[in-house]
Amino acid sequence: MNPRQSKARFVAIMVVAASLSVIVSISILVINHVTPFGNQNLLVGDMGAQYSPFFTYFRHILTTGQFTGFSFSGGIGENIFPLLAYYLLSPFNLIVLLFPANQIPIAITWMLVVKIAAMAMTMSFFLGRHFKKLTWLLPIFAVAYSLCGFVAANFVNIMWLDALIYLPLICNGIDRIKAGRDANQLFIWLTICIIANYYIGYMVGLFTLIYVATAIINDNDQQLKAFALLKINRPFINRFLFAEICSGLTSMIVLLPSALGMMQTAKVNPTTPSAMSGLHPQFGLEIFSQLGLGSDGYTNRLFRAPAVFSSLVVLLLVMVYFVHPKISQQHKLGALTTLGVLILSMLIGPINLVWHMFNEPSGSPFRYSFLLSFVMITIAYEAWIANPNLIKNRFKLSIPLVAISLLICGFCFIKFSHFAPITNYLALQPNSLRTLLLNILLILLLSLLITVIPPKRAGIFIASIILAEMTTNFNDILTSEPLGNQPSYESNFSNQAATLQKATPKSNLYRINQSRGQLARAFQETYLGYNDPLLFHFNGIQEYSSTLNESTRQTLKMLGLFSKNQRRISTAGTSAISNMLLGAKYNVQNKTVTQNQTYVGMGFPVTNQFINLRLKPGYIFSNLENILQRIRATKNPYLVKETINQVKHSQLATNSVQTYTINITPKISGPLYMDTSDKTLNYSQIMVNGYQLKTMTNRAHHAYLLKLGTMKRAVPVTITFKSSARNALALIHLKSLNSPRLNNLVTELRAYSFQPSYKNNQVRGTVTRLANHNWLYTAIPYDSGWSASVNGTTVTSKKVLGNFTAIPLMARTNHITFSYHVPGLLLGIITSMFGLLAYCGDELIKRLLSDSETTKH
Repeated sequence: MNPRQSKARFVAIMVVAASLSVIVSISILVINHVTPFGNQNLLVGDMGAQYSPFFTYFRHILTTGQFTGFSFSGGIGENIFPLLAYYLLSPFNLIVLLFPANQIPIAITWMLVVKIAAMAMTMSFFLGRHFKKLTWLLPIFAVAYSLCGFVAANFVNIMWLDALIYLPLICNGIDRIKAGRDANQLFIWLTICIIANYYIGYMVGLFTLIYVATAIINDNDQQLKAFALLKINRPFINRFLFAEICSGLTSMIVLLPSALGMMQTAKVNPTTPSAMSGLHPQFGLEIFSQLGLGSDGYTNRLFRAPAVFSSLVVLLLVMVYFVHPKISQQHKLGALTTLGVLILSMLIGPINLVWHMFNEPSGSPFRYSFLLSFVMITIAYEAWIANPNLIKNRFKLSIPLVAISLLICGFCFIKFSHFAPITNYLALQPNSLRTLLLNILLILLLSLLITVIPPKRAGIFIASIILAEMTTNFNDILTSEPLGNQPSYESNFSNQAATLQKATPKSNLYRINQSRGQLARAFQETYLGYNDPLLFHFNGIQEYSSTLNESTRQTLKMLGLFSKNQRRISTAGTSAISNMLLGAKYNVQNKTVTQNQTYVGMGFPVTNQFINLRLKPGYIFSNLENILQRIRATKNPYLVKETINQVKHSQLATNSVQTYTINITPKISGPLYMDTSDKTLNYSQIMVNGYQLKTMTNRAHHAYLLKLGTMKRAVPVTITFKSSARNALALIHLKSLNSPRLNNLVTELRAYSFQPSYKNNQVRGTVTRLANHNWLYTAIPYDSGWSASVNGTTVTSKKVLGNFTAIPLMARTNHITFSYHVPGLLLGIITSMFGLLAYCGDELIKRLLSDSETTKH
């Protein structure tokens, strides 16, 4: 076969691999009626809560050009660059431009299909180049990679899938260096991988070190000692390290500003102990269930052993590999080293944390398990082209027995063991006897096809079984998911957008307090609209992302807002006081838009006493009262303590939980709020005057302020709740807000408030200074990227009330300008240019020297 025919065949194989992946993935979508092939969409878990809103936001800034480095749509406002870098820099995200905003779920479907096809294409490219041998079963191995257990189990985290596309190309780049060629492929694809998603790109970067070590071991035909082996591979190692370093430097345009932003999140400072940080095993023998079909589903989406399913064919061929007489001992040692390092990394908690940037992952604790699938499939293909029929007869019998034993072991461990990294861990794992029997039957059949029947005759049957396996596994997972409704999403999206349009500012800067959005009707899961501000382009309060500023989150908690964990802040717990402090002008519930009576603006003049106030975690009522008193001191409190007059309680027969019924007689008319430090109180079962409150589910008890209703003075109120705490009554605090007193304060502040505009990364406004009010408090989160000027003079801002910004006032009338520059972006650009020039310059010098040598000869 001449080179042109060989190249055409190679291209054809890649096209076949991509086409088969598309056919399989679309077939799965059709079976499950997923849009555009039905009425269901893929908005499950983080796909609905995070990715869909972020993709919609991404589409908005691309189509309108309205991008600002600091976005007030992310929570109460944040440096948006880390969110863009973490979620939105994949080139495949540009697919969203082909669809209107209410059809982003359809764009997500096509994004998934295209990514799966790209994985198959790059994997077939790698296998063909790596082994320099093309077979028509090669595309099938590539399909197994593109639809492996990691992809099926983590498709909702669609941003992670890019790494599987670039990984084969990066490894091919390393192969080229080992062969004495240039490092361009490694440099280009590793840089793109890091920029597309630096989090998973970091894991791929770590794996390249393992891959290089394996390449060196595989090439050690002379059985050299370690020192001699390193010496002979020194040029290879130097060229690899130089390309890696230049790639890292070139990626600094993303890495540096992202790192500075992520240092403001809770990720850099874990505060709670975890199973992930201990030396005990991170998974048990249930890992063996992951080798076969049916090991993942909706129930274990967050907590499971590493998702490594790559078809039973791959499992059997990996075993064949290590007993095959034609495969060298050096290759076996290299493969065993790679597999061992990856498995031990996942098994040992501290090492696992290294792979996750030294931070504990919140769910899905083995986010690099695709590397194991990549290695297994590579090993399996090498075993296949070496002809599995050549292994000894005793291995032909023992290999299927070992594989079956492993699956049975995994099944029994889940069924009978008490291993528990988390509560009810094993109960979450799918464990069907019928699926086990199917896996055993397939192993027996495949063992016959792989090790007894000649490859040319068995190929078509093996290919069919692999395709059936990958289809069945992915389909079973997708069938278990509570998929969203696309027609409902489109109609409710349009309705919600129309409602919010009434309240969304054109240029004035203020916030909207939204709760109970209309979009929840399109989801089977509970949809809380955390990222609706980004989805609908308004300045909100709530947020759910891995880039949430921790100081801001803690500040909002101290004001009474609910935070389920380090990645979420909710509008639950907002009050008339916090709305005033946050500059929330409108409240939106479903289709109803009402103006907030305590809206003042985005700030107001304050005294030194206010500036020096320190909020205390866990003391919500005290914090709110102290804030108001520092704004305008009064003899009587703004929040009036209510007294419990009568108590009834009864213990349930099943456990120690008691039902309490208390009566109070409000001392004033106005909103009645409750705060409790009782960690056993059930927030979802609180009743007021016989009506159950619509409260945020709070199983982990993260305290927040709960509005019980607006009450009338001297009219009795009955409150019922459940708790197992012995001193439950002592832990509950009830206070009524003196609304007339607060309204008087609001009227006074409104006359001198800061009501700015925000455009082109600048907040502009004018404020009048009052006597002794030498500072302007603003509801703008404190960020090192802000610079401020008053009447044209640069001033130094100050962090107040936890994480808000105050600036000194210079005169009676003050023209204020805040300008924002993403911290680290300029230095990141300069560093990236240096890395790019260093690599290109080195390549240019090498070529000039090479041409010079050629001319001499």
